[in-house]
Amino acid sequence: MTDAPPRVSIVMPVFDAGRHLAAALASVRAQTRRDFELVVVDDGSTDARTLALLDEAARRPGVRVHRQANQGPAAARNRAVADARGAYVLPLDADDTLAPEFLARTVPVLDAAPEVGIVHTWVGLTGAHHGTWRTGPFTLAALLARCTIHVSSLYRRALWEDVGGYDPRFVDGAEDWDFWLSAAARGWKALEVPEVLAHYRRSPASRERAARRPGTSGRLMRTLVAKHRPLYEAHLEDALAAMFEELQGVCLSLERIYGHPAARLYLRLRGLLA
Repeated sequence: MTDAPPRVSIVMPVFDAGRHLAAALASVRAQTRRDFELVVVDDGSTDARTLALLDEAARRPGVRVHRQANQGPAAARNRAVADARGAYVLPLDADDTLAPEFLARTVPVLDAAPEVGIVHTWVGLTGAHHGTWRTGPFTLAALLARCTIHVSSLYRRALWEDVGGYDPRFVDGAEDWDFWLSAAARGWKALEVPEVLAHYRRSPASRERAARRPGTSGRLMRTLVAKHRPLYEAHLEDALAAMFEELQGVCLSLERIYGHPAARLYLRLRGLLA
């Protein structure tokens, strides 16, 4: 008998994920569709709880755990995908979770549409943020302005190969945004499953929160624009218009939240309201 490869490889970079890692691993085990493997790359963890959970996971069938010195999530994710055997890849961060039906609802979409490279779903926001992220659109114009889909989106391994993997220069964040933008620039298409099938956690220690800090966010954006300068130059008007609309949407949300006249005055003084 031959060991048939799984249809899907779930890839998980881990760095000192602590108490949230158990929930992420449990959400993988709870998948109702079973033709998958889990490839974990421990990116230099030192936290005892994380290491114990990974030792336990490594003893389970269909799970492989690799360990390396800390190189950042892009490099860790690349190593996991390079070792993956599935035709489809699903990244999962160690503090996020999947709904049990994630694979059951997304794999058939790729199976039925060979011209599509990515399936993204709506995302439930947990931890320090709340609500539902209705992802998309996956278009070049939209992606030049912001990252429009979550990292936990199912895609063909051939897409990762075409893009050249995740760029390890984006250590502090935006490696998924860069990855999706590169895919869109190469003509890859995406479809949406309009259901909450992934849960995205924000905590005080989240890398995403740190990436939004002044200085860090600007540096990441400069790196992104420098890498994709021909795209930004060719679509400058659309990119700036989309960014401005995004900013105004945030300002209107803030005005609704902080409806008091004093709050509106503060926002105007900061230049966040017209």
